[in-house]
Amino acid sequence: MRSRLWGNLLLFLAFVATAALCWFVPERDVSQPNYDFLPEAQMVYSPAYDTFSPNPNFPDGSTLRRPPPGTIARGHLPLHYQPTLQDAVRAGRELRNPFSETDTVRRERGGFVFAQYCQVCHGPLGQGNGPVTQRGFPPPASLLADRAVQMKDGQMFHVLTYGQGNMPAFSTTLSADDRWSVILHVRLLQGPYTPASGPTRSQGVAKLFQENCAACHGADGTGNNIRAVLPLIPDFTSLAWQMSQTEFAIVNQIDYGSHPLMPSFRYKLPTDDILKLAVYVRSFAGHPGSAQLPLSPGSTSHITAANVYGTFCFACHDTNGKGNPTIRASMPELPNFTSAAWQKSRTDADLSHSILRGKGKFMLPMTDKLGSVDVKQMVALVRGFNGGKQVIPLQAPKAPGPPAPLVVTAPTEILSTPGGTRAMVEEPLVAPSGDVAARIRVGANIFQQYCIVCHGPDGTGSIMRPRMPPIPDFTSAAFQNSHSDARIQISILDGKGTLMPANRGRVTEEQAADLMVYLRAFGPKTFSAARVQPSDTEFDKEFHRLENQWNALENQLQKK
Repeated sequence: MRSRLWGNLLLFLAFVATAALCWFVPERDVSQPNYDFLPEAQMVYSPAYDTFSPNPNFPDGSTLRRPPPGTIARGHLPLHYQPTLQDAVRAGRELRNPFSETDTVRRERGGFVFAQYCQVCHGPLGQGNGPVTQRGFPPPASLLADRAVQMKDGQMFHVLTYGQGNMPAFSTTLSADDRWSVILHVRLLQGPYTPASGPTRSQGVAKLFQENCAACHGADGTGNNIRAVLPLIPDFTSLAWQMSQTEFAIVNQIDYGSHPLMPSFRYKLPTDDILKLAVYVRSFAGHPGSAQLPLSPGSTSHITAANVYGTFCFACHDTNGKGNPTIRASMPELPNFTSAAWQKSRTDADLSHSILRGKGKFMLPMTDKLGSVDVKQMVALVRGFNGGKQVIPLQAPKAPGPPAPLVVTAPTEILSTPGGTRAMVEEPLVAPSGDVAARIRVGANIFQQYCIVCHGPDGTGSIMRPRMPPIPDFTSAAFQNSHSDARIQISILDGKGTLMPANRGRVTEEQAADLMVYLRAFGPKTFSAARVQPSDTEFDKEFHRLENQWNALENQLQKK
């Protein structure tokens, strides 16, 4: 009993001593370290090693340690395949892309990842022409080739994960979601794939188109599969585009490319293949030789060298030959024809070659635009700019004889004029001059200069419609049926409302008529937009015609 009392007393005295100690000890500053009672300081403050710094505590001298075999990172699902060709084929059979082709977020992510990790070797369009190939690195296989197009998503995922040949593994660089997203982007580049079903020559060119062009232009030639990214891509099924392009213009764009998006195929394809692709592109308007699409330039015996320059050349070179200062910013090599030094550095043969065959990425061949104008006349015109004494006035070529009447949709029409009055129009303003295909090319040139910014390359106006809801859609049957030729020409020359500016003074009445004809070509297609496979006979006929024209041009250049 007594021992118990002594125990309680000792506990009480300990409590009192502790309370007294807490009372007399001052409050500790928590920002200062605690008191050290250990004699060895390193036991309290151990030295830390950086992740990639040397470390004498391990046999290999490295701080960063490898995870034990079989370790799985948090949130990672292991891929139960070996880096072998057999397992790659098995992955193609067993794995499926978890993301849909309609998943725009994943497609955009795939495009971003492709640009960051893949484009350097495979190129922006997957053709295997990335910048490293220009430094001597072996070019990878084209992602547009048959083997890549037919490769299943699971097998492509296996290649991205483990690598193949010179291609490194991306399992530690890209997440599984990013690898699947890249595959979505690759499928977008490849476009819809339909293997050739027969051994015909035209189908062989279809395969050539599939491997080199379909990634952007689509198997159907519309370019719809990539228009959201490249709004200026042409629609080969459009009558307006087809009739505004000559065969040599198409050949030139395939041969030299079109800066900055259309690559050059000059050193990738032989000349015969380039000519065959040009014929194939024509066939999207029906088939080669279609009566609905005059392919050859018509008679242009009425035009002069000044007409040719005012229609096709002044947009870049300006009416005084000095070069458009706005365009010079993006085309620094644009020549100044008034410079005596430039004139002296070029022979007549050099100028003839540039006019007939084009030069570089921007100067298009003029062979099929000259008509009856001899190339010597164009060279003389260019020489006339020397010293800055010549100016070419803008004027459209006029057809000989009285103009043919236009068909106006209404016998009598009421049109609003810029002054707010209303005028009665009973006759057309100006008849379109010359051959329809040639005049459409003139109208297309004017459209490129003044109209494309608002109305877009396809004439739908979809680019500006969010900000300009009333902008018309030239491809609409409602627009084409409700607007006569006279009404369209009035709108071109004198403007319409508060948004459509007047162009009188910038274009002549003849040019307005040609532009109107070009706008008519945007109308609803009169032919099937479905792919029409031409027969071998049709294809060979058009190919040999174009080949003969090309050889004649080569012979002409050799004689200059």
